[in-house]
Amino acid sequence: MTISSTKKIHILCSMGFFSLAISVTSAAWSQAVPDARTACTTGDLTCIDQGWSDTQRSWWYTTSQGSRLVPLSWALALKTENGQSAMFGTAHLETLGYLQNPVSEDNPFGLPVGFVVDHDASRDSDLMCAEFPETCKSKTMREPWIGLNCSACHTAEFEHNDTRFRIDGAPANANFDGLVNGVEDALQATLQDDDRFQVFAQSVLGGSTDPNKIASLVMQVEEHLEWMSTLRNMNDGAVVAGPARLDAQGHILNKVALVNGAATPSTDMKSDAPASYPFIWNTHQQAQLQWNGIAGDFLKIPLAGRTTDIGALVRNTSEVIGVFGHIEADRKYALLGYDSSVRVTEMVGLERLLSQLQSPQWPENILGPIDRTQAARGHDLFEQNCRDCHAHLDPTDLQTPANDMMVDLNASGTDVFLACNTFLRRTQAGNMEGQRTIPVIGEKITETDATHKMLVNASLGAIFGKLGELGSAIANEVEPQTGTVIMTATPNEILPGVTDIEKKRQAEICLMTADNLLRYKARPLNGIWATAPYLHNGSVPTLYDLLLPARARNIASADPVPAGPLRPESFAVGSRRFDAGPVGFGTEPGEGRWMFEVRDTGGGIIPGNSNAGHDYGNADFSEEDRLAIVEYLKSL
Repeated sequence: MTISSTKKIHILCSMGFFSLAISVTSAAWSQAVPDARTACTTGDLTCIDQGWSDTQRSWWYTTSQGSRLVPLSWALALKTENGQSAMFGTAHLETLGYLQNPVSEDNPFGLPVGFVVDHDASRDSDLMCAEFPETCKSKTMREPWIGLNCSACHTAEFEHNDTRFRIDGAPANANFDGLVNGVEDALQATLQDDDRFQVFAQSVLGGSTDPNKIASLVMQVEEHLEWMSTLRNMNDGAVVAGPARLDAQGHILNKVALVNGAATPSTDMKSDAPASYPFIWNTHQQAQLQWNGIAGDFLKIPLAGRTTDIGALVRNTSEVIGVFGHIEADRKYALLGYDSSVRVTEMVGLERLLSQLQSPQWPENILGPIDRTQAARGHDLFEQNCRDCHAHLDPTDLQTPANDMMVDLNASGTDVFLACNTFLRRTQAGNMEGQRTIPVIGEKITETDATHKMLVNASLGAIFGKLGELGSAIANEVEPQTGTVIMTATPNEILPGVTDIEKKRQAEICLMTADNLLRYKARPLNGIWATAPYLHNGSVPTLYDLLLPARARNIASADPVPAGPLRPESFAVGSRRFDAGPVGFGTEPGEGRWMFEVRDTGGGIIPGNSNAGHDYGNADFSEEDRLAIVEYLKSL
């Protein structure tokens, strides 16, 4: 049984500053939709109390930011590459690490957490028609699309004994590249098989056999495959991200290089520096919003009686641009606004909701009690060794500045390439040539320039394009942060153990340059127990392992590598089984597990996967010291 009527879904934001109506047309859904709810109030899932109601949580899981991967009708009809499973079915997406979310008023198609429907039936949605001419001509752009919002990558589930529990704002175990490449491969397999495409077309077209409509659908799939292939060729590097990681900055910057109107987008730097998904509680209290200095907190303004963080809005807009957002950066001046699918109002609402999210406190009823005596000893060790970089913030404190600080690459000693790639990546400016990164006051963009400058321009242009949604607030003065370049010299070998000469050259430039982009953030560690694996690139599986020295180094040292124990250089990723002792997910190999490797098969360190750094005397800790510090970290 099917229905063809349009169902109006009215989402009333409980925060009290706007209401939103989304229209979704379904030809394959006929059951009654219950009230808004999540898996936290159905089944056997426990959700840790972080200050949100289930209504707020449901809104966070299902609200579109403007991401558009494929039309919803395609998603509902598409099978995986092997034809065995529904590509966007819960069963398949769970194998990629995405989390269940039940059918509800907010989620009528039962899509996983963070998989959202975006729909604009007006002509404003006819975007990127140069890239998708047939999709625009057929008005498919005006149909509902499926995309992701931030909760898809920032929601985690854990299993301990017989209990399954969820943490909002924690890094997901999701395989984003597996999803994106899987959709492309599935569309390609569908297009190449006549019988399979006929079934797909029948579903998408509602049973129509009109040869003109079928021919149009073929052209639409072909132009999407060409776009996906172009992005994939730009992004695919030597380092596989696997679950729980994504080179998001690489994906976003390469997308900007593709949409800025340049005749020849740069493809000389791949997305080969995967990062762990950041944990995102207390972000509104932080001065820096990413692992490195690419997104600063440069302006906060009052809007509708609440504070709106424009730095966070720029960050979220950048995310949408990189994660399937449609944008046309064709105007020669960003202040005139770029047409885009970005949902500014919704992103402001999501950011305000995020500002109410508390960090998770160790659930002693699930994971066992904290040894308070040992934790007190760990507190003293933490104060002596760690407090200079990591300020204290109470789990329920949503007001105090986080006092996060930026640590340069030499001091942190961690893998350089997330920061280094962002700093070095350059491309032709296209339509952005001669513009300023930030209108009026920013740096001018030259013919070939740093891609991160163009990202700021693109994000602000998209925001200015929705000025009616934001109001007059962004007329406030903006004070961006700038970096100072200071060259120094070092006589020691750069990246000992790395065999790629070009990567060693890039690292040397970055290690010898002082710039805010070439620093990593040290933030308060409240809730750190729920954010494994650790370091910005997810190269250390547990908190206990983080307190061990590493064999790898960024710069060669005459000091011998400690006899041990050392951080593991190979471990499985993807398990949800939580090990409360060392504090992290289970790392044993098993079916469906992906192996994280610091070294390649020849024994060389893989650039982007180094587990070096964050070592401030780890070898001097005794076993008892490490266990005490871990116990203290559980209490934060």
